[in-house]
This record gives sequence, C-alpha cells and structure tokens, in this order.
Amino acid sequence: MADYLSGSINFTGLGGGVDFAQVIDGLKKIEQVPMNRLTLWKADWQRRKDAFGDLRTELATFKNVVDGMDTLEEFLVKTASSSNAAVASATTSSAALEGTYRIEVNKLASNGIWTFNDTFADKTQQVNTSTPDQSFVYTYKGTTRTMTVPPGTTLDGLKNIINNDPQNPGVRASLVQNGNAWTFQMHGMDLGSEASLTIDASTNLSKLPGNDPTKWQTQQATDAEFRVNGWPSTGWLKSTSNTVSNVIEGLNISLKDVGTTQLTVATDIEKIKEKITAFVDGMNAVRSKITEQTKVDSNKATISADKSASLFQAQKGSILTGNYGVQLISSRLKTAIADKSTGFEYQYKDGNINRGDIYSSLAQIGILTNAEEGNPNYGLLTIDQEKLDAALKNNPTAVAELFAADGIGVSDSPDFSYQSKVNGVTKAGIYDVSYEVDASGKIVNAVIDGRPAKVDDASHTLTSMEGNSRGLLLQVDNLAAGSYSSRVRIKQGKAADIDGMLTDMLGKNGTLAVLENNYTDIMDDIDKKIESETSRIEKWERTMRNQFATLSATLARYDQLNQSLQSQITQLSKQ
Repeated sequence: MADYLSGSINFTGLGGGVDFAQVIDGLKKIEQVPMNRLTLWKADWQRRKDAFGDLRTELATFKNVVDGMDTLEEFLVKTASSSNAAVASATTSSAALEGTYRIEVNKLASNGIWTFNDTFADKTQQVNTSTPDQSFVYTYKGTTRTMTVPPGTTLDGLKNIINNDPQNPGVRASLVQNGNAWTFQMHGMDLGSEASLTIDASTNLSKLPGNDPTKWQTQQATDAEFRVNGWPSTGWLKSTSNTVSNVIEGLNISLKDVGTTQLTVATDIEKIKEKITAFVDGMNAVRSKITEQTKVDSNKATISADKSASLFQAQKGSILTGNYGVQLISSRLKTAIADKSTGFEYQYKDGNINRGDIYSSLAQIGILTNAEEGNPNYGLLTIDQEKLDAALKNNPTAVAELFAADGIGVSDSPDFSYQSKVNGVTKAGIYDVSYEVDASGKIVNAVIDGRPAKVDDASHTLTSMEGNSRGLLLQVDNLAAGSYSSRVRIKQGKAADIDGMLTDMLGKNGTLAVLENNYTDIMDDIDKKIESETSRIEKWERTMRNQFATLSATLARYDQLNQSLQSQITQLSKQ
C-alpha cells in the first residue's frame, strides 16, 4: 500500500538495453499517487454513507414498532370473555371499562321470511300459465313493488325478475331444494321490526297465490330484546340488529341465542408489556448501532496512514466518530425519551384536587437509561419490571396514555372544559387560556395561546382561530362575572412523539437524507477529480512514451557511433 500511495521507483542508469517501458511504468506510479489518494478518499465517504444506510434501517425498524402502538386502540388491549359464548360474546375497544356485565337475551333480531308451502317439480315449471300478464306484489319496509310476470314465466324466472329489479328495496328471492322438488322463498335483507315483509293479496300468479296463510309459512321481522345488569327491570332494551354497540361504552356485543351470560372485561397487561418491551428493544437497537458507529476504542490496533487502505484503519475512532449528524439524531432521541410526553404535566395539588397526569415521563414507570460506565448495557434503556408492574396495576390506562394518547384534551381549570379539536390541524401541546365574563354574563377578551379567540355567547364556547391551537373548542362552564385564566392540554403519547421525529429523520428532507445527499455530492466531486486525473495521466503517459521513444532512438544512434568509433580506434591501434 505504501508503494500504491508513494509511487516509489528504482532503476539504474540509461544506456543500451534499458527497459524504458519499466521506467515509464515506475514514473506513472508516482503520477498516480494523487488519483490513488482520491480513490481511497472516495471509498471512505462511501463507507460513511453505507453506515448511514445501516442506521436508516434500524430507525425504520423502530418506526414500524411505534407505528403499531401510537393510538390507544393499538396500545391499550382489552379483552371480553363470556361465561356462555353461545348466548353472547363481545369485542372491545380501549374505551371499555373493566368489570362484569350480565347480559340476558329474550329474543334475537330477525328478518322477514316468506316460504311457499307447495313445491315445484322443477325450477322450469311455469308460475304464470295464463295468457295475459300476471302480478307478484310485495311490500318491504313500507315500499310496495308490483312485479309484472309475463305468460310462461318459470319459477326460476320469477326469482330473477324480483332480484334484478333496479328498484328492489332490499329483498332476496331464492329457490330452496326439498328432496327432488323446489319451493319459493323470499326474505328481507335487514333485521328488526322496521324491516317488515308481506306478500300482498293482489298477487295473482297461477301457481303462486298471494297472502293466503294456508299457502305460506312466515317469519316476522323482529327486534332483539335484552337486558344489561338487570336493566330495565321491566320490559327490554331493543335493537334492530344482533350486534349491539351503543349500550356499554367500548363493547361491541354479538347476541347469539336466548339465555343469560356474563361478559367480563379486563385489560390485557401482558400484551401491554409486550408492546413496552418492543419499544425499549427498538430504541436500544438504534442506540447500539449509533454506539457501534461512533465509539472510540483506545485498544484498537491502527495502521500507519501511509500503509492503510482507509482513514479508519489509521485512527482509534469508528466510521462515524464525531459525525455531527449522528450526534444530532442521538441527542434528539435521548431528549425524547427523557422529556415529558407532549401535552403532559407532572401531577400537582390544586387545593384538594390532583391535577396533571399520574404518569408523564417514562422514568415514572420504570424505563431508565443505564448510566453505569463499564456495564455492557451502558447507555441503553432498561426496564424496572417491579416498578412497571406496579404502574400497570395502579392505573393501566394512565400508562397507555403516556405511550399512546392520540389527541386527548384536558382542561386544567374547573371554569372551562375541553370540547373538541380538529384532527390534523390542532397540534398537541399546552395552551394558556384567559377570558373575562362581564356583569351581563357575556364572555369578552378571550385569548388562547396568546391569540384572540372566537367567542360564541349563545353556546358559551371559545374557539382558537390561529397558531398550533387552531380548531381547539372550549366550553365555558363558569359564567360568573370575573377574570379567568388557566391552561388546556392536548396530550400526545411518547410513541406518537417519536414516530413524528423518526418520520422527519427518515423523510426526503430529513437529517439522514441531507447527510446522504451531501456525501453523494462529495463523492461526485471526487469522481470528477479522478476523471480529470485519469485524463491528465493518459496525456502524460503519451508524452512520456513519445519522449522515451525519441530518447531510445537517440541512444541507438549514439550507440552506433560509439561502435563505429571503437572499430576505428581498434583499426588505428593495429597500424
């Protein structure tokens, strides 16, 4: 490698028999030294860029983890078990409250079904055997449809006339095979008493008469009837569907049969711990990669710069030691871990009321950075399992919010309350609120986040119109004359905070992209210099070969003269 960089060459004298090609090759090594150094320099920049590619992979993997836990629905896993799943079962959302719910089902919701008692030997048997058109008339959900049935229409044809009706209000005709025969059936597609179905008496088909109770077997459309925890004590709750989602918050109940069951809702603590562990492991993978790429090893064996193939073989540091981009990424991630989640506040006393959040930082639930130098896990996150278990036992919802709050609004004042925000517009954060109520009860001088707010005295609401709080809607509850000020908080969990940061880092204008593009520009510039050097050396080599060819011819002439003189001297000495 020293020869590669120094271009050292040794040859003796000029004269007959000299290998000028070897001379030129030796001189060329000297001329190529700058280009060789450029080639090695470019390789070092490529190694740096490749290292950023490795870091990008770890960051993207971590982003996939936080993407899967940045909402309460994803993070706060709750389950509902049924003591008798044949009667009812349920699925849950994060809003479901833990506890037991007694479900008593008196009746299931059903749809209207009409089945013709007589059978037909074949689907091609005619239902209109007369000469003129006949009619099939039915009423569904208050809409009456009269189907014209031409002479010769078959049983299968009647089915198609009904089903292909462009104004079909929601019924389905079908043919049911009964042994070697077929019967006609018609049913409404919707459940509940409002979806009533009747085949009208004005139906006059030759082989399929209308509303004759002796000819039709019917199932009436009915509502589901059920009770929850014995309520109501008289009568029943009713539903047009056997799937009930508006009775118990966070529960989607499937009614399956008449009877009684008990639904038990519980938080799946183990699933939550799995997500927290995945979060810690993902962050540690990123930190480990950064440590690997930036560490300084005082025991590392180095090679002299003149003999090394890379700058990194001649130094104690690693490939990205001292790189400002990596330092920036590392610093931002460490700050995100140590800081409170956006919109969260440490708990404090306001008179006899606890305000703020039970948990607002990861350290409070046992997630800390190992600060023990010399420990193999130094600088990595650790989980105090005992402390985490205690936090999850105390308030699993508060732990879930710390990680996965997705725009939860909280007022820090008893005088006004949070109402709503505009998704994608109102940013998470803590906003100061102030306003006055005059003697007539009107709200004046309302300010949110330092900007005038819109006041609606009819609804007693304040709306932020500017800044990061734009779209925030507050309800003024205390209309007594006076001046009021406090804060409202829009909470965003740690996973969403870090997800946004990673999105920025990995984006086309993010930290990594900027550095990678800079390195690409540097390598492109080196390529141009290498190309220029290559061209220069090619010209130099042509010139040298021409000059040495001339030198060789000149030496040959002098050699001939020398031989001629030597011959003449020899002849003279013999005389």
